[in-house]
Amino acid sequence: MRKKLSMILVAVLVLALALVGCGSQGTKAPASSGEAPKVEGPKMMTIGTATVGGAWYSMGGGLANVLNKYIPTTKTNAMQSGASIENLNSIKNGKMEIGFATADIPYRMYRGQGIEENKSFKTLAMNDLIYLALIVKKDSPIKTFEDIRGKKLGTGVAGSSTYVIIEEVLKAHGMSYADVKPFPAGIAQMTEALKDGNIDVFANMVAGTGGAAPGVVDLATTTEIRFIPISDKVMDKLNSEQQYYLKRQIQPGWVKGLTEPVTALAVATAICVKADLPDDFVYNITKIMFDHKAELDSVHPQWTTTTKDTVAKDVPVPLHPGAEKYYKEIGAPITSLK
Repeated sequence: MRKKLSMILVAVLVLALALVGCGSQGTKAPASSGEAPKVEGPKMMTIGTATVGGAWYSMGGGLANVLNKYIPTTKTNAMQSGASIENLNSIKNGKMEIGFATADIPYRMYRGQGIEENKSFKTLAMNDLIYLALIVKKDSPIKTFEDIRGKKLGTGVAGSSTYVIIEEVLKAHGMSYADVKPFPAGIAQMTEALKDGNIDVFANMVAGTGGAAPGVVDLATTTEIRFIPISDKVMDKLNSEQQYYLKRQIQPGWVKGLTEPVTALAVATAICVKADLPDDFVYNITKIMFDHKAELDSVHPQWTTTTKDTVAKDVPVPLHPGAEKYYKEIGAPITSLK
């Protein structure tokens, strides 16, 4: 009887220990909770581009499609905008997370140089140079930039890179917007206005890769046009004062009727990102851009110019830490404008 009772007590003890063991395993969960949680980005994300018909609009749409495909937890859309200044101010105001801009605008805005200070963004990636094209009808009396004085000038939409850069070029020639008749509008409106004789000349920041924007292609197909160069003297002056403005040439064949190189102002494209987005999230965006580069390249040839060697070259404002981490991993050279 005692033997039987002892066996029962042993069995009860074993069962109790087993239950305690199971309970102690259950209490181990908090120990694993110390691991870093999976970082997620916003549920919605907006990319600011420019007006319809330009390179940035196509490029931003392509980037949105790729991010939607590989980051399904975040719905990304690209929207047309007034370009550089509007995009960066929209990042500050919480309306956008990514925005395209010419490098001069984030450089000046981040430092409060002639534009209201805004430090809400960082650099995500650098893209190819874009060029300032000054277009007139072939029979126009305008031969040099100085001849623009008193003429009706298409400036691009107010706040766009074109509008700001033309103001700088006017200043370098001893002029201002008071010396011309400004016509602030998008590319589609400016090409139609030139055709109809409602303006004398228009300016447009154009992609250096892949040919002209559709509006300019259409204009060149129906109207004989010429390009107005900027003199070497003025370009050297601009570059000495503002390092982000470079002297380059728009090459023959860029659009119908362009048979000789045209000296033009060039400036890099900076793709900027909201500074307070999680580092891991921005790292993933950057990695996806490179892992699926072929998909971006197929959308617009200007994406092909973002490479390991160029993506972090001459950044106008500091890189986002997430992007910087990825670029260091792939060995991308990182340089900054001073």
